[in-house]
Amino acid sequence: MGAIFGFSGQSSKNSAVMAAALSHRGVGSAQVRIAAHATAAWLPSRTGHGGIVEQDGIVLALAGRIFGSKEGSGPTALLRRYQQSGLDFVRDLRGSYVLAVLDQDCIHLVRDKAGTRTIYYGVHEGRFIFAVEPKGVLAWPDFPRCLRPAAVAQYLSFSFIPGSGTMLENLWELLPGHSVTFAQGRVKKPRSFFIFEQQEKEDKDEQEWVKEFYTLHQQAVADRLPKSGSAGLFLSGGLDSSLVGSEVMRQSGAALPSWSVHFGEQYPNELEFSRAAAERIGSDHREVLIQPKDFLPQLSDIIAHLDEPIGDPVAMPNYMLSAIAAQKVDYVFNGEGGDPVFGGPKNIPMLLQHWYGGIERGPLFREQAYLASYRRAYDDLEDLLTPEWRSQYSSHAALEGLLTPFFTTQQPENFLDKLCAINIRLKGAHLILPKVERMTGAHGLTPLSPLFDERLIELSFRMPSELKLRHGVEKVIMKLAYKDMLPENIITRPKSGMRVPVHFWFRKDMRRYAHKILSKREVKRAGIFNPDRVKELLNYDTERGQPRHGLKLWMLITFELWRRMIWKEGW
Repeated sequence: MGAIFGFSGQSSKNSAVMAAALSHRGVGSAQVRIAAHATAAWLPSRTGHGGIVEQDGIVLALAGRIFGSKEGSGPTALLRRYQQSGLDFVRDLRGSYVLAVLDQDCIHLVRDKAGTRTIYYGVHEGRFIFAVEPKGVLAWPDFPRCLRPAAVAQYLSFSFIPGSGTMLENLWELLPGHSVTFAQGRVKKPRSFFIFEQQEKEDKDEQEWVKEFYTLHQQAVADRLPKSGSAGLFLSGGLDSSLVGSEVMRQSGAALPSWSVHFGEQYPNELEFSRAAAERIGSDHREVLIQPKDFLPQLSDIIAHLDEPIGDPVAMPNYMLSAIAAQKVDYVFNGEGGDPVFGGPKNIPMLLQHWYGGIERGPLFREQAYLASYRRAYDDLEDLLTPEWRSQYSSHAALEGLLTPFFTTQQPENFLDKLCAINIRLKGAHLILPKVERMTGAHGLTPLSPLFDERLIELSFRMPSELKLRHGVEKVIMKLAYKDMLPENIITRPKSGMRVPVHFWFRKDMRRYAHKILSKREVKRAGIFNPDRVKELLNYDTERGQPRHGLKLWMLITFELWRRMIWKEGW
């Protein structure tokens, strides 16, 4: 995966400390460059992408890859373009990357348009500090660690932290398609350079749209196919990964290895569909069984690599599967991005509510319906959080207010497009892609997600919405483009997602573990969660609140393990 990190000022000691915190992301020693007023470093990746250069007192550090640039895609070419055009040159970049530029007393950070890579920053005692993972910033000696109360409510509602805020008060994540500058001792307001929502709708024949999707997807896969190193596929059995796998296999011309996961025959699984996809596209397929006894000894490591609490149980099979794949390949293709860009199971109930009502339409009914659609703990916050904790934040500002700008903006006009914009900006860039990057990167793998390409994002907003959703059928354009290349049962099946059976595990295999981590004593000591409500969840008391106790327990355990790690309380 590689890494970049740095800070204003100079300190070889702190460079070494930050490099050690991020060492899992690369190979060899970090390459450090010192400018007049700042320091930056690049940790080489297993696949060799990225780099760091210095010329005429300007330093540029790059993690990730730039695609299809005629002027060159390496750090030296990018530095030349910066010298010619200033920071505006990033408007023309396509790729999966983050970069830093040190110029005089300025530090510029840039995150790619879609948000497939990410970078964090903070200010401590006048120092601007940045790194590709929070642990890099937190490695800085005495960097303050203060929980942001609103972020806890956001986490429990979404299962991740949306937007530029993080779980800590003084740590920020750069938004996708944005740059941020530290100059003259202060952080300037981040600037956007990719506003896909402002695409104008175009009038074309359906077949033209299907052809354009197919062509752009071909290009996205071609850009990512490694020129050296080995690649494999994660096949979930869903449309997205099968579609990507089909195109990868067609272009590579070789029987690449593929992997799918299941949790035992007693639980619902996708093996029928992943097997059908693998047979049709011709991959060398393997199936991996994962049970609690396999991952529980490693759960602390998984949370540590996530670095911010992400309460999505799918992170666990991502991590376990990556450990196996990393023994054979350097890159792994996946279908991530198909849901936020071209559809998603939350869109249909939201549209039905938008068109027909069915609930009391208060001033924030759309925001509330969207939050409820995650089916996490939004409806349980009053019972789950202590009154003292809830008094420390504004529920409206933290939750509904975060979504209101997406619903009230002039562009996009179409309601389905508004939903897709939310999913791309929030879920895609703060949950799906960072989660996969951290879980694969923990084992030195580089994830490749062609469906989250900025050209396909722009296409999604230029084309008619009925090519995303028609008569209750999602991802219409994807199905039309690949209907002759994939098994019919994959084209016609409804979206289901990977169903990790945490609901059952917390009643059996993980029951003792959950009771230990979430003991009444530990919960009361932290002072965040209501111990009585936690006990009800542990005992599967369904008399109050919504069900899905397993998902809520997974989120609570993930948060608690992360909290203990941050404050060194032990696992």
